Amino acid sequence: MFIPFFYLLRAKGLKPSIVQWMALMEALDLDLAGSSFSGFYHLCRCTLLTTEADFDKFDEAFIEFFSNVGNRGKMPEELAANELTDGLTDWLSVDPQYYDLYYSEEHMKILQALTEVIERILAKMEEQIAKGGGIIGTCEVCTACGLCSRAFGLQAPEENESEAAGRAPKDKGRKKSGGGALSIAHDRRFRDFREDTVLDLRQFQVAFRRLRQNSNRNDSRALELDIDQTIKKTADNAGLLHICFKKPRKNIIKLAVLIDSDGSMSQFADICNRLFQAARKTNHFKDLKFYYYHNCVYDHLYESPLCVNGKWVETDFVLRNLDGEYRVIFVGDAAMADSELFRIGGNVLLERSNALPGIDWLKKLRKKYHKSVWLNPIPKEEWERLYGGKTIQAVKDVYPMFELTVNGLGNAITNLLRAR
Repeated sequence: MFIPFFYLLRAKGLKPSIVQWMALMEALDLDLAGSSFSGFYHLCRCTLLTTEADFDKFDEAFIEFFSNVGNRGKMPEELAANELTDGLTDWLSVDPQYYDLYYSEEHMKILQALTEVIERILAKMEEQIAKGGGIIGTCEVCTACGLCSRAFGLQAPEENESEAAGRAPKDKGRKKSGGGALSIAHDRRFRDFREDTVLDLRQFQVAFRRLRQNSNRNDSRALELDIDQTIKKTADNAGLLHICFKKPRKNIIKLAVLIDSDGSMSQFADICNRLFQAARKTNHFKDLKFYYYHNCVYDHLYESPLCVNGKWVETDFVLRNLDGEYRVIFVGDAAMADSELFRIGGNVLLERSNALPGIDWLKKLRKKYHKSVWLNPIPKEEWERLYGGKTIQAVKDVYPMFELTVNGLGNAITNLLRAR
């Protein structure tokens, strides 16, 4: 019965194997889910997924497939309040040998009080279940006491799942002690673990911290205690202490970031700003440069994202003064008119022209800075069919291109560290 769910998981980009799926079926046969919808959710996630990066995709698929589960199982007619009363009366029937004890005055007072409490509970259950459309488990009493499950073998959902699937989660900042399977999935608590998610500031900073290459070949003074040499020199000096110092190891990575600004990149301004802030706050680089361009690099690189005429540096100046050890990260969609990339004079900015086509400028930069990558905020599956697909492919032929996602940025950093 869950075969369509298997294919939906595959359609969402998950890759559960046949072995994993059969393990899930076997676990269900053994009732490892405990006849609980939440237990089923956690059992599926445990058996079908191998990395937390897929948790959010799984939640999306689970919501889509099981969104109507809360509408199943209307309250049967025989479970009306009067039937519940009759069932409880039979359950409380007294064995004749205990008549004297049971019908004592003190015990009758206790029984009367208990009966009144039970009648109030049943009345409240009947009222709330009626408001919930007759669905078992929609009342507060069911959630608290589990009477429906224990007395009649029916599993009540932890909360009204059908409503949870169609609304935003409440009070996300509050730690919850429980909740139904759909409400857990709907909370999307694992969206930050996805490898294809849009990056936030913290994720940028974590990625940039990986971009380091420590070395003691620097101009700083020898101020760090060299334990190995201190031990060796002391031993060579017949035990007389000889303290040795060494230069501290510092990150020698120099980074230049070139960001496409305005035009089609306006929709990605927020994520570019987060990248800028993260790189600025990651202060372990030996040197960090930021430049801006519009659509493609031409004769000038701008000093601000406004790309104001006159507030620029010549691209040839950058090529002359930034040595080839700089790591270079281009950030842009690379989607533009063919003329902007391939023709002389293709620069669309007013009063600016270019004697060298944009593609040639990109090749010159790539030749000088072979440790360079291109981060594209457009999803990879759209690179070929989107407007500007031809120019995206042309830029991709010059630079290693990666999506501007958690996984894409990680692969780009790895490429920068491995590049020779």
